[in-house]
Amino acid sequence: MRPLPFKGEHYFTFYLPRRPPLAYKPTKPPRMREDLPDWLGKPPLRGTDQWNVWLAKWRRYAKTELRDTAADDPDYDYGLLTTEERWQVALRLQVQAQIEAGRQNGPVPLSLVLGRKVSDLDHASVVAWQVGRSVVSPIPDEAFTRALEWSNQRENPRRRRISHGIRYGFIAGLGGEATAPAWSSPDYVTAYEAAWELGNAIAIEGDPRG
Repeated sequence: MRPLPFKGEHYFTFYLPRRPPLAYKPTKPPRMREDLPDWLGKPPLRGTDQWNVWLAKWRRYAKTELRDTAADDPDYDYGLLTTEERWQVALRLQVQAQIEAGRQNGPVPLSLVLGRKVSDLDHASVVAWQVGRSVVSPIPDEAFTRALEWSNQRENPRRRRISHGIRYGFIAGLGGEATAPAWSSPDYVTAYEAAWELGNAIAIEGDPRG
């Protein structure tokens, strides 16, 4: 089996799994925002006809009264997520998008953060790009080195925790390991599981056993 390089805070060499990659098991269902209008009533059981009617009423209200673009987005549960859950969804989407961008030799997302204040999501995007780039490039190039220096210089405790989740979640997924986040904080679990899911998909794609 061929070794796959991974470079982050340190240098790793790891291998495609000897055992079959694992299927992704989604986390618990999302909570629901607390500012739903009283006239809408209690949400029915998801998946039922009553739920579909209730959801349609909510989406009309959210789009017209709240101007909430998430009302049309299933990733954001049609605008029903809490503020923290929305951030977690944005983190998951960014982690997976930027790992894939790195794999495809896409440009480093530094353009997202130049000229304005850096957010935790910006930082996670750059780290995720590094993870994706590490799969296809065994030797750090100028772009990777610059991105690594940029992210290291802008770390804080939360960003360091999220970065750890991205890097080690990806390694676990690519290695066919079960999901086992090191910390229980929601931001870490989100980053870890997002990277694990994509890493595991890559392992399944490259598994000669089919």
